[in-house]
Amino acid sequence: MAAKGQEDVHELCRRLSMACGAAGLTAEEMAPTRIRVGFPGAGMLAEIIRCMPDASEQLHWWWSWGDPICPAEEIDKAVTMIVHVVRPE
Repeated sequence: MAAKGQEDVHELCRRLSMACGAAGLTAEEMAPTRIRVGFPGAGMLAEIIRCMPDASEQLHWWWSWGDPICPAEEIDKAVTMIVHVVRPE
């Protein structure tokens, strides 16, 4: 991926991390394209979210188990889905 594309990925990850924090989650940027997201007080319950291209080279958020979440620019949708997975019942 070109340098400009890398900058875009880094900015998207920063924005997702901030949006997760605003939604009450813990968010730790582990690498330029990976974020560990959890729920405060939920112990080990956390998810590693990655930003990477799909088969058509469009950036998407991905779960640790390899399924896509949504297009990377849809930060609010990604946060909603992440909250649903990491927040305890």
